[in-house]
Amino acid sequence: MAPRVVPYSRIITEEMMNVWNVKDFSLKLAKNILLWEIPRALTSVAVRRARRNEPQTVKEKKFVATAPAYVMSALHAVVVAYIGAKIGWSALALKETRDQYYLNKKTAMTMENLRFTELGNWAFCGYMTGDLLHVLAEYPRLGKMDTVVHHLCFIACSLLAGHSQTMILPFSWLLIGELSTPLLCIRWFVQQYTYELESEKIIAVAKALGFKGDAVGSVKNAGKQVEFTTSVAFMASFFFARIVCYSAGFAHMLWAWRAGILNPIPSSVTNTLIILVSCGAALNYYWFSIMVKKALRGPPKPSSTTKKER
Repeated sequence: MAPRVVPYSRIITEEMMNVWNVKDFSLKLAKNILLWEIPRALTSVAVRRARRNEPQTVKEKKFVATAPAYVMSALHAVVVAYIGAKIGWSALALKETRDQYYLNKKTAMTMENLRFTELGNWAFCGYMTGDLLHVLAEYPRLGKMDTVVHHLCFIACSLLAGHSQTMILPFSWLLIGELSTPLLCIRWFVQQYTYELESEKIIAVAKALGFKGDAVGSVKNAGKQVEFTTSVAFMASFFFARIVCYSAGFAHMLWAWRAGILNPIPSSVTNTLIILVSCGAALNYYWFSIMVKKALRGPPKPSSTTKKER
């Protein structure tokens, strides 16, 4: 039996996302884009200074131009994963399931948690929008069409949930899914130092991880070992964030939908989010299957050489 429907409502706050108020929405979005653009610019300066004594080859210039995007991606992932965990924790503490999904006249969500949720949504939307602009402006250096589609889907989820003040719990586990991103960024740096910059610093990293002999006999040998180790760690974090947490949250969302708990939410919001989240789940399982296949091959065998490749 479906539960008794409690009227869906919105609560007016200074932080609320109202896409119909074009001026207010645009100003808030611009402010949150700037929130991430300032540290991005500072990161760019820091990278250029750190690499100023390196030979200014084409590969070096490309690394210096691209590295800040990966640093910011990792920073953003840590911040929003924390925000998602806090939102999820406060949502799960609510007794009624409906309170975990939408605001209503009997909602138990405190104004403090509501404001934190809305500020978190703005920060997430601001980063994704700003980063999308960078991807499009520098296409395809920072990402190809899959990156563009990924960003558009997440921006759509943010706008739908934020404007309607609904899907609070699903929004939390969508953000927690970013937890695997920092290791993906680290792997990019490992690949750059190994195959593009051919830096012997990667040998020191491999030694610090306990690799010996031929495994650290050359830049490529060392890089391959570090890359595989990073990939395994990334796979583990991906499994927790985008398989376990995502699947559990999606299953709970589908249960709430089938039970009629989501009936007060506009169907346009619910149906669109279910489609987007379903596509995200399919991609997660596809990507994870690729990771598992690569991991089952085992670590790469180092070539028998003691000469360091230049």
